[in-house]
Amino acid sequence: MDTLIEFVSQSILVDSGAAMVLLATLPAVLFLKGDRTLRCSAVAMFAGAVALILLGVEGVIGAVVIVTAEVLVVSALMLAMRKRQAQLEASLDAARAAIRALEITEERRQVFSARAATEYTSSNLNQQEPVSQPFNTD
Repeated sequence: MDTLIEFVSQSILVDSGAAMVLLATLPAVLFLKGDRTLRCSAVAMFAGAVALILLGVEGVIGAVVIVTAEVLVVSALMLAMRKRQAQLEASLDAARAAIRALEITEERRQVFSARAATEYTSSNLNQQEPVSQPFNTD
């Protein structure tokens, strides 16, 4: 009776093209932990590999097709990440500008408050009523 290892090794030797196509899909396993788009693309690659095997496109040609699909998915992922990075940078710049505007407004408010307090005290000093002299009864 054959062991599992002997059975798998004979299957790989006999159907090495199918094994090569399936091995080419292994990097797509990493996409299963990604977002919805990556999971769907990984499942589509697995389905494509099975379709290639069922259609008889095995071996190096099938593996090249699967690897090309993986490269396209990674390229699309990189473009999406770059777009997202640009959006994050734009929102970060907008937040920086808003914070700077708030800082400037606060500085102006403090200067205005200090000036108003200074002018109020100086105007009070200038407008004080003179102290009346007691009546002289000479």
